[in-house]
Amino acid sequence: MPPADIITEKLIKMKKYLEELEAIKPAEFNSYMQNLTTRYAVERLIQLIVDLALDVNNIILSQKGKPAASDYFSSFMDLADCRVLSPEFAAQIAPSTGLRNRLVHEYEEVDNEIVYKSIDKTIEMYNSYITEIKKLL
Repeated sequence: MPPADIITEKLIKMKKYLEELEAIKPAEFNSYMQNLTTRYAVERLIQLIVDLALDVNNIILSQKGKPAASDYFSSFMDLADCRVLSPEFAAQIAPSTGLRNRLVHEYEEVDNEIVYKSIDKTIEMYNSYITEIKKLL
């Protein structure tokens, strides 16, 4: 399958996950805290969204003749270096990889307030990410 088709499939999945995240987000933090299933779903959706972006980033870097990013954060900064993303946007979205790493590797230390507050930002940033990446296709 051509890289553009793979990227398109990943962006379609990402859009679906973003819509699901938006649909399950409780209106207030207390509601979020009272529903364990929602909290786990939010955490998983954020992880999946970021993971898809990382896959897309590395496909694009490969197409540009660049090596795979040394870490998740750098994958966004490397796209800025390749003029795929603006440096400002890359600097805004790259820290989402830190939240993803905490969710994946340290469930006991997850700060639920940080996760809840990141929902809207994740939705906004990754919808913008989809828009930017579609410009390449």
